[in-house]
Amino acid sequence: MIQGATRINGWLETALYRRGFVQIEVRKLVRNQIYLAGLSSVLLGAAMGLSPWALSYAAGALLITLGLWSLAKVVQQLIHVRKGGVVPLLIFFYLRLLFAGLALYALIVWFSAPVTGLLAGLSTVLANAALWGAVSFRQKAKEA
Repeated sequence: MIQGATRINGWLETALYRRGFVQIEVRKLVRNQIYLAGLSSVLLGAAMGLSPWALSYAAGALLITLGLWSLAKVVQQLIHVRKGGVVPLLIFFYLRLLFAGLALYALIVWFSAPVTGLLAGLSTVLANAALWGAVSFRQKAKEA
């Protein structure tokens, strides 16, 4: 089982690197978000079946994972730009915000997705960021 998880982790690390996630900390953050969103959605789906709440959770988790993916990719590229990097970042941020708002509107209004399920799925990024920060802090404390 551990060997299979190691193989999956290696495959995902390689795939993310090939898609432009060259900074290791950014890659870890995106990788862990994929694991958290995917695993929690599958486990919730197994426990609750294909209920509207479980599907809303999965939709929220997918939406926030795509948002993190795109934001991490753009920030990683713009970090090397000396001048004029703020304007493209702001434009991208607002376009991403518009996309997320339209997707949430469609899910809530057209598909009657439970808002609590969507919010729970969207909150996976907060759990991921908190865990990433705690692990990073712990590693830096060990080094000191």
